[in-house]
Amino acid sequence: MKRVLLVTGGVVVVAAVSITAGLVWGARGPAAEASPSDAFAAAPACADVTAEVIEPAVPSAQPEVVAAGPLENAAAGACAWTSFGDASAPPRSLHVEFEARFSRRDGQESGEQAAARRLVELAPAGETEGAAPVASLGEGAVVRPGTAEGGAAEVVFRRDNLLVRVWYGGDRGTDGTPLSYAQARDGAIGVAERLADSL
Repeated sequence: MKRVLLVTGGVVVVAAVSITAGLVWGARGPAAEASPSDAFAAAPACADVTAEVIEPAVPSAQPEVVAAGPLENAAAGACAWTSFGDASAPPRSLHVEFEARFSRRDGQESGEQAAARRLVELAPAGETEGAAPVASLGEGAVVRPGTAEGGAAEVVFRRDNLLVRVWYGGDRGTDGTPLSYAQARDGAIGVAERLADSL
């Protein structure tokens, strides 16, 4: 999945601009679609992420990115919302990525196993400075700084065969106070927990 950094009002926004088309293999390779045993047959749509999940972190949220498409042995989606259009709201940005990993047709790896492996690849234990486990989101879930400068945080977690990444950050609030990493971390975890409960 290709990602770019956009600077809007001083805020670094992680935006997904395209989903790379996946390779569809034959019967002995990775599956082109979900198996009946996969809990998630597709990545959730951006419309499935409700205002109750978004609004506590991003007041007056407006959708900025909606993307979906195939990956190798998976289906992916990316969504982003910001509050930049409302001068009365603190400038905040929320980015959510989904990857539904599918079971191999040859039975060598289930979708859930593939998602667990991918989670370790994205959030290797002890290899990211400032990273910490998030027990409420299950085994392997991690929160870590979203930018080197602070003011943003990313949470990565898994539900069955679905991998979820939540990036949350922002600029100075309406009172001129910058968003601290602790605030971004708590905001990202809050979004991730509400999202996990809704899946």
